[in-house]
Amino acid sequence: MLSQNRRRAFVCASLWLLAFCVNFADAASVKAGYQYQEIKAIAKQLTHNSEPAEFEELIEKSRVFIKAHPKYKRVDEVYYRLGNALIRLEQTEEGTAVFEELVKDYPSARYIERSLLELGLAYDKLGKHDKADAAYEKLVSHPKYGSRAQAKIAAKILELDTSERKGKEPNPFGKPASAFVGKPAKDFEVINLKGEKFSLADYRGQVVLLDFWATWCAPCRAEMPHLKKTYAKYREQDFEIIGISRDMGKPPLEAYIAQEEITWPQYWDADNRICNLYNVRSFPSTFLIDGEGVVRKTNLRGHRLETAVAALVKENAARNTAENAETDSQ
Repeated sequence: MLSQNRRRAFVCASLWLLAFCVNFADAASVKAGYQYQEIKAIAKQLTHNSEPAEFEELIEKSRVFIKAHPKYKRVDEVYYRLGNALIRLEQTEEGTAVFEELVKDYPSARYIERSLLELGLAYDKLGKHDKADAAYEKLVSHPKYGSRAQAKIAAKILELDTSERKGKEPNPFGKPASAFVGKPAKDFEVINLKGEKFSLADYRGQVVLLDFWATWCAPCRAEMPHLKKTYAKYREQDFEIIGISRDMGKPPLEAYIAQEEITWPQYWDADNRICNLYNVRSFPSTFLIDGEGVVRKTNLRGHRLETAVAALVKENAARNTAENAETDSQ
């Protein structure tokens, strides 16, 4: 009987101990999850204008977390946040050490992709191009991430001369809009929504605004009243707008145009051809072209756009008057 009681007591104690361990593990997991969410929230709030103390808070909490929860399922993200924060505080050597530790201990983790690229950029910033090359090459040849976007950026960097590598990502989309200023606008020939063929060259002699937009783009819709006002004011003074839409299909575009009573020419750039021609990757994007076909301004909005249009319309009228007077005198 005593032996049976002892067995029962042993079983009860074992069950109690098991329950205690499970509860303890659950509590630790909940605590780790809470700390992870706190770190993630702090990281999301940080900008280039944040105070150093805000970065220091993230760094401190991340160090504590990594030490306490090295096996947490998202510890790789915390490593990444830590390394990134150190580099942004110009503590680049410490940042590279964090990334190196992550790469060594968690070679297939989700944040390895970003971390290898930032590790390479950090080494380039320090002038340690051999180590940068090693990081880029590891990313490019990675069995899991070698075909993804970050690896493609790394491959582009490897093509550059080391003298050009300053620790920043190269522009993957070619020259920015401002690089078009002062140069002839790139011509194109398309068929508008009404089925009419036209080219940019058809508008030579007029001031033209190329407006790259989409109905799903909230800033584009917010800008529409300003465009309509400017168009109404200057359309009779040799000013034209050409809309280049990147909508997913024609129906929403045509419905919006009808609803807003937009009357300037519209082209649905379904294959991204005109966007690629002007290296447009964000919306809205605008190119203001003078009467001689030269890009004069880019990405103007609201009052600044109207002011620039007014100046070019005036300049264009003066040039046309001078040319007509010269023709009459001959």
